[in-house]
Amino acid sequence: MIQDRISEIKENKRYSNTLNKRWSRKNCINKLLVIPLVAAISIYIVIIVLPILTMINYSGVHNIISTLYVKENIASVLLTLETSTMALILTFIFGTCMAFYLRFVKNKALAKVLSILIELPIVLPPAAVGIALLLTFGSNGIIGRLLDSYGINIVFTPAAVIIAQFFVSSAFYVKVLSNSINDVPKEIFEATYVLGAGKVETICKIIIPMLKRAIISGLILSFIRSIGEFGATLMFAGNVLNKTRTIPLQIYTYMQTDIKMATSFAAILYLVSFLLLFCVRVFLRDDGDML
Repeated sequence: MIQDRISEIKENKRYSNTLNKRWSRKNCINKLLVIPLVAAISIYIVIIVLPILTMINYSGVHNIISTLYVKENIASVLLTLETSTMALILTFIFGTCMAFYLRFVKNKALAKVLSILIELPIVLPPAAVGIALLLTFGSNGIIGRLLDSYGINIVFTPAAVIIAQFFVSSAFYVKVLSNSINDVPKEIFEATYVLGAGKVETICKIIIPMLKRAIISGLILSFIRSIGEFGATLMFAGNVLNKTRTIPLQIYTYMQTDIKMATSFAAILYLVSFLLLFCVRVFLRDDGDML
C-alpha cells in the first residue's frame, strides 16, 4: 500500500514537471511572438503619425494660424464648406432612399450589384472618376449635351465641385446606414405593420429616429471625404480661384510656389479631419462605453 502511494506521488511529480516544461515552453514562444508584434505595431504607428507630426513641426503653429488670414485661403475654405454642405444634403436625400431600398428590395442579386456600384467610387482612382464625370456632364456628354441645349453648363463651375464631392463621398454614408438598417430586428418592422403603419411611415417615424446616431456618423464621414476630395474635382471642375478651388486644390497650388504655406494649410485639413472623425467616434459609441 505504501509502495503504491509512493509510486503515485512520483507519477504525479513527473506529470507536474512535464506540464511545467510545456507551460515554460509556451511562455517562451509567446514572449518571442510579442517582440515582432510590438515592432509591427510600432512601425505602423510611426508610419501613420510621424508624417503628420513632421508636417505640423515644419509648418509651425504661427504659420498654421496665419494661413487662416490669407484672403485666398478664406475663399477656398468658404467654397469647400458650401460645396461640401450641398453635397451632404444630396447625400442625405438620395443616400437615405438608396440605403432603405437596398434593405427592402426583394431581388437580392440586384441589391448586391447596386451595393457594388455604390461602393465603386471608394476604390476608383480619383482621376478616373473625374474623367467619367467629364464625359458624362461635359458639353459632348450624354447629360451635358441635354443641359447645353438649355444653356446650362456644369463643367468648371461650383456645381461640378458638388457633383464630384457627392459622387466620391455618398458611398460612405450609404454603407454606414445600410449596415445599421440590416441590424434592426425584423420584428420591429413587423410590429409597426401590424399596428397599421406603412413602410414609409415606419421608416420616417420609427427607423430613422432609431438610427439617428448612425445617420449623423455616416454624414460626418461623407462630409470629411467631400472636404478632402481632390482628383475628381481637379479633372472635372478645374482649379479656378473663387469658383472651384477648394482646400485640397489650394494646397496643390501652393505646392508649386510656397511649400511652407502648403504644409500649413494641409496641417489645418488634418486637424479638421481629426476633429470630425473624433465626433464620429462619439456618436457611434454606446451610452455606457468609453471612447
